Amino acid sequence: MKIHKSYYAFIALFFLISCGHSLKNNEEVSIVNEKDQDPLEPINRKIFEFNRVVDGLILEPFANLYNMTVNENVKLSISSFLSNLGEPVTFTNDCFQGKGEKSLEAFSRFMINTIFGLFGLFDVAEKLGMPRHQEDFGQTLAIWGIPSGPYLVVPLLGSSTPRSLTGRLTDFYLSPYNYYMVHYDRRQYIYVRLGMDTLVKRAQYAGDIKNFRENSLDFYAAVRSFYLQNQRAQVQDNKVIESNSPSADAFNVDEDDSKFLE
Repeated sequence: MKIHKSYYAFIALFFLISCGHSLKNNEEVSIVNEKDQDPLEPINRKIFEFNRVVDGLILEPFANLYNMTVNENVKLSISSFLSNLGEPVTFTNDCFQGKGEKSLEAFSRFMINTIFGLFGLFDVAEKLGMPRHQEDFGQTLAIWGIPSGPYLVVPLLGSSTPRSLTGRLTDFYLSPYNYYMVHYDRRQYIYVRLGMDTLVKRAQYAGDIKNFRENSLDFYAAVRSFYLQNQRAQVQDNKVIESNSPSADAFNVDEDDSKFLE
């Protein structure tokens, strides 16, 4: 599969931006001022509001309909199947990060669930004591010492940073599923997967997002703070912050998930 030239341009842009906005102290272990990491706040807020409108008009209604009409067991199987497609990317990033035990676990999960769980429709591996964990190339870059760069709100994709965006694009090319579909000119199935994964994740956290939105004086600032704190926590051995707020997945973007518009 040929990697588009724009990918290399994006990588170059990432390093220019991230170096220009690197933090004075180690950003992964220090408490940072989210405002200082958001030099593009006026633009980010406009994009954030655009995303909220799109979410309210399209994604949220379909997520609510999905929750009302689809059986819980079916939803669980769909989520498990989609997660299984991402296991090879987690395995690869575990290897990049030197996590031998975790990489073996990710590989074992993928093989067990693919063979005995009907291509991941059932999470047999978890019942065998191997719970799912997730790694992406954005986290790999962080462990390699690459700074995150400024906070960004991306149209339709939501909260991110230059490092996270670079990680997402790299994870796309690391995915065997995407490679296969592009190689055999079946790109439409990539879009189907993205759409389903976005819908499933949005439906899963619909209630949490609604409560978080209604209980925040400044929803934009709350999402930004939660996202940046969780990003730092994930790099510290995936210790997701404990909070009454929605899961990190509600505002984070990983691998090829177009997850949330907020």
